Amino acid sequence: MISKEQFWKIAGVTQHIQFENYLRKIVFNQEQRNDFFKQLLKLDAQCVVQDTFKQYFEEYAAERKANQQDYTPDEVSKLLSIIVNTKYDADFKNDMEKRYFHKKGYTAADITAGTGSLLIQKWWADMTAELPWTYVPHRYFYFASELADNVIPYLLCNLALRGMNAIVVHGDALTGETKQVYFIQNSKDDYLSFSDINVMPHSKQVAKEFNVTKWLEEAIDHIESTKIIRRKDYGPMLKRALHMQTGGVSKPFIPPSENQMLLGRFATIERAKAKKVYPKGTVVIQISATRGQCGMLTSSGEVGSQYACIQFKPYIDSFTGWMKVKQEIPRWRHKYQEGLNIKLEDICKIPFNIPINWLLPFEEQQRLKKERGYV
Repeated sequence: MISKEQFWKIAGVTQHIQFENYLRKIVFNQEQRNDFFKQLLKLDAQCVVQDTFKQYFEEYAAERKANQQDYTPDEVSKLLSIIVNTKYDADFKNDMEKRYFHKKGYTAADITAGTGSLLIQKWWADMTAELPWTYVPHRYFYFASELADNVIPYLLCNLALRGMNAIVVHGDALTGETKQVYFIQNSKDDYLSFSDINVMPHSKQVAKEFNVTKWLEEAIDHIESTKIIRRKDYGPMLKRALHMQTGGVSKPFIPPSENQMLLGRFATIERAKAKKVYPKGTVVIQISATRGQCGMLTSSGEVGSQYACIQFKPYIDSFTGWMKVKQEIPRWRHKYQEGLNIKLEDICKIPFNIPINWLLPFEEQQRLKKERGYV
C-alpha cells in the first residue's frame, strides 16, 4: 500500500490540494503521467492488484457529506468480480442479448465507478484467468461513468496505469448531462504498457452513442493514440466463466482452481517404500502427523514411510520444483488436510503453475533422464 507521503514525494508536493492539481495536470501529459506510474510501480509492484488510490482518496479527498463518497471495500469488489464473471443458462440467454452493455460489447460496466475499484477487480480477474501468451488487452473493454469532478483524475489514472481499454463518461448517468467522454486505450496492445488517454469530440455521433443529452463543458482537443498496434502473436483465449443457473437445481460451484496445472502432471508421486533408495533431488512431504513439512534430498538415500516422495519429470529442475511446492503447501494443506494426516492422492492436487522459462534445455533433460532412471 502506497502511503500519502510517498504519493506526495513522487508528485513533488506537500499538500493534498497540490497533489490533486498534479493529477489533473498529468491526465493530459502522457510523459509525466507514465513517469508517475513507473515510480508507483517501483514503490509497490503489487499496487495494480487493487485500487491504487482507494485508501488515499477515502482519507483525504472523499466528499462524504456532499456526494456520499464512501467506496466499495476490496472484499466486496472481489466478490462482485466473481459474480459478474458468469455465463448464464439457456433460459437467460435471450435476456442477456437485450442488455445494453452486453450488446455494446463491454466486458464490464460500472455506472457509479468512483475511483474504479470494481472495474479494477474485474480487470484483475480477467487477466489472471489467462496465461501471458493468451492475454491481450484488446479482448477486454470496460465502461465507467462518474459524476463527481474530484474523482475523475483518480479514475483515469487508475485505468491507464493498468493498460486497460475503457470508456469513461464524466457526467450524470440519469439525466445524460455530460462534461466529457474519455477513451482509455492500450494502443500497443501490450499488458505491460500503460494506456493512452483520449478525449472524445462533442459530436452528434458521440452524443448518440453515449446517450448525452447536454454537454456541460467545452470540448477538449486531446488525442494520444496516434498509432495503434494490434498484436497477433497470441494464443486462443483460455478464460472460462463460472456458470450461473437461474432456475431448477443449482449446479456445483466451479472453483477458479479448476483450470490450474497440478503437481501430479509434472511428477511421479508415491509413499516412501521400505529399503528403496531415492535419488538426489527427490522432494519429500511428511503425510503422517504432519504440519506440512517439506524437504529435498541432497544425496541418494532411503526415506521413512511417513513421507511421500516426489520425483519431477526430466524437464523440471528439482530445486525450482521444490521451492514452488514449498510455496503452495500452506494454502493447499488448509484446503485438503483432515486431522493429522494427508492423503497421498491429495498431494497430486498441489497447484503447480510454472512459467515456461522454468523448463530445462533438452541436453539437461537427457542427462536428468539417465540420472533419475527414466532411460
